[in-house]
Amino acid sequence: MIDQIPQMIFGAAVAGILFFIIVRQPYIGIALTVASAPIVDLIPPIPFFSSVVPILGAITIFGFLLKKREVTGNLFLRFNILHLLAIIFIVWIYVSNPQAAWSGLDRNWILTFAQLFILMYLAGDLLDKPHKHIVLMTIFAVVSVISAYNAISRGYIGEDIDASARVGGFAAGANDAARYFVVAMVFVTFLRSKVRQPFWRLMMLVAIIITYLGVFFTVSRTGMVLLFFAQLMLFVFQHEGRQRTQLLVIFGSAFVLTLLLSNTIIDILQTIIPTIAKGTDTVGLRYDLWRAGWLMWLDHPIRGVGIGMYAHNSYAYMQRLPGVMPRTLVAHNMYVQILAETGLIGLLLFLSIIYVSFINFRKARMVEEPEITELRNVWLIVFVVMLIGGITKTDQVDKLLWMVMGVSSFFVNQIPAKQPLEIKPDEAVQVKGQPTRTDTRWLRIDNDRS
Repeated sequence: MIDQIPQMIFGAAVAGILFFIIVRQPYIGIALTVASAPIVDLIPPIPFFSSVVPILGAITIFGFLLKKREVTGNLFLRFNILHLLAIIFIVWIYVSNPQAAWSGLDRNWILTFAQLFILMYLAGDLLDKPHKHIVLMTIFAVVSVISAYNAISRGYIGEDIDASARVGGFAAGANDAARYFVVAMVFVTFLRSKVRQPFWRLMMLVAIIITYLGVFFTVSRTGMVLLFFAQLMLFVFQHEGRQRTQLLVIFGSAFVLTLLLSNTIIDILQTIIPTIAKGTDTVGLRYDLWRAGWLMWLDHPIRGVGIGMYAHNSYAYMQRLPGVMPRTLVAHNMYVQILAETGLIGLLLFLSIIYVSFINFRKARMVEEPEITELRNVWLIVFVVMLIGGITKTDQVDKLLWMVMGVSSFFVNQIPAKQPLEIKPDEAVQVKGQPTRTDTRWLRIDNDRS
């Protein structure tokens, strides 16, 4: 006990500093909450809590309420269609199966989704300035680079998936890590375009290479596909020829370095399409899990089997599939799992949240500020990466996904309000069939109708 006193004092000091920072700048709490995912293994457990993350969330809420009271003088919350759909989705989770939602075998799912909703709401409200987005991206990128370096140092790429040592750095697993490393690569690539100092540009180049290599050392084939897809989107969204050339050089150099570290990368990449087509290896297992999820939905088309209950029903349903070894696993597909657990209504609500988020990002094209446009492109890439990644992974409770959907509200708020055109009193207006008049009270032209 005496030996732990210095650690306790240090921990208390760190906690006090974080409390002070987050209360003054609540958006830092959002950044730290999301950035906890790539290094979740490093986060110490807290008595009566799963980890320190819920405490960060509570402090963030406290800071948000203080700031809102200080700025507006009240605690009135404004909800948009995205928030309302999320609330309806959470209500449906409870209504469709109250026992599974509130007293689930794994966790209290209502509280889990409530926390994700709060994260979504706070992200859209607190990340109200471009520099706050940059701070969040920087924090997430730093912890991801640390996790990726750990994956590189511990991992081994063999001749195939089975012969490789799949590691996830400090993330929950290799597939989780691969997605976060891809997102970090996107963030760092964007941040590097914003700095001019040679030292920091060099450091960010190194960070890009580390996250790039980290994806391959997870040996996640989905992660590799997402990596190349993210690179393609970065290239498409980049309109300057010089910047495009730099991206080609950076990504090309990183890939060549990867090949030098492991000459079997090409062999693994060549197996991706045949594996998908033939359904072999872990891809075949995923197909079986998806078929089991389909059977669950056919038996419970409206309400589903209950949130969080897929894994507890998968063994029985896989027994109904000929030639399949039954497993007790999640669906490894967030869309299939949502469908099986919450039924058709739950899936439609979840897809509606995604759709509205896409519409929000699309509306951001109306903003003419280059800085806002660049931020929108980065978040849109991250959003698409998470959604595609959800095809082979159950990401419906991923903090990053819900935060990005919340961030979409920020871009809608940047759209300038349309002001009606007023005709000046001294301007004569001739309407066909009517005498010339100068009184504007009888005629008003609205931009929306002009």
